[in-house]
Amino acid sequence: MFETTVVESKKQKVGLQRYMTLPVSIGLHVVVIAAVLFGAVWNISFPTNSPAQVAQYSVAAAPPPPPPPPPPPPKAASVTVVKPTIEVPKNIQEMAPTQVPEKVQPVATQASASAGVEGGVEGGVEGGVVGGVVGGVVGGVITDTAPPPPAAPLRVGGDVKAPVKISSVDPFYPEVARKARISGIVIVECTIDKNGNVTNVQVLKPLPFGLDAAAVEAVKKWKFKPGTLNGQPVDVLYNLTVNFKLN
Repeated sequence: MFETTVVESKKQKVGLQRYMTLPVSIGLHVVVIAAVLFGAVWNISFPTNSPAQVAQYSVAAAPPPPPPPPPPPPKAASVTVVKPTIEVPKNIQEMAPTQVPEKVQPVATQASASAGVEGGVEGGVEGGVVGGVVGGVVGGVITDTAPPPPAAPLRVGGDVKAPVKISSVDPFYPEVARKARISGIVIVECTIDKNGNVTNVQVLKPLPFGLDAAAVEAVKKWKFKPGTLNGQPVDVLYNLTVNFKLN
C-alpha cells in the first residue's frame, strides 16, 4: 500500500513539469530576441536633421549676386566747326565801274622758259630746227670730210647693207670623202672687207674627211661687192654656205 502511494505522487509531479516547460522556453526566447534587437538598434547613429530638412535648406540657399554692369563709354570729344568769315567791303558800289570800256586790252603773259616748240625734242636748244640732232650746232656746219669708218666689222642689218657676190670658185672634193659618199653643206663666218675680199674665215658647221678645209680654201677666192654704211664701203661680218654634192 505504501509503495503505490509513492508512485502516484511521482506521476503527478512529472505531469506538472511538462506543462510548465513550454511557456518558460518561449519566454526565454522572446527575452533573448528582444535583447539582440535592442543592442543592434542602440549602435545605429541617426542624423540630427531629416532628409526633408536638408533638401529644404539646399533649395532655400541664396543665389550669387549678379556681376556689376560695365562702365559707360567715354563721351565723344566735341568738334568745333569754325566757319570762315567773309568780309564784304562796305563801299562795294563805289568800286564797281560806272562806264563800260569800248575795248578790253588783253593781259600780257610772259612766255614760260620751259615752253617748247611743236615737233621739238627734249634736250634741244632754242633756235634749233625740227628734225635736227641733239648736241648739234644751230645752223649746222658743212664739211667736206666724211665721218671715219668703224674700226671693227659690222653686222649686216639696218643701215648696213649686205655685200653682193661677184665671182666664186667651186670647192675641191677630196677623194676620201667621195669614196665614203659624204655630202652636205659647210657653213663659215668670214669678214668681207671694203675691197670685197674674204678674210678671217671660221667654220661654223663642219663636215668630215677634209670637206670643211676645202670649203675654207674655196671661199677665200670668192669676190664681192663690199657692204656699205650710208653709201660708204665698210668691213662686214657675213656667213657663207658651201654645198658638196655627189654626182
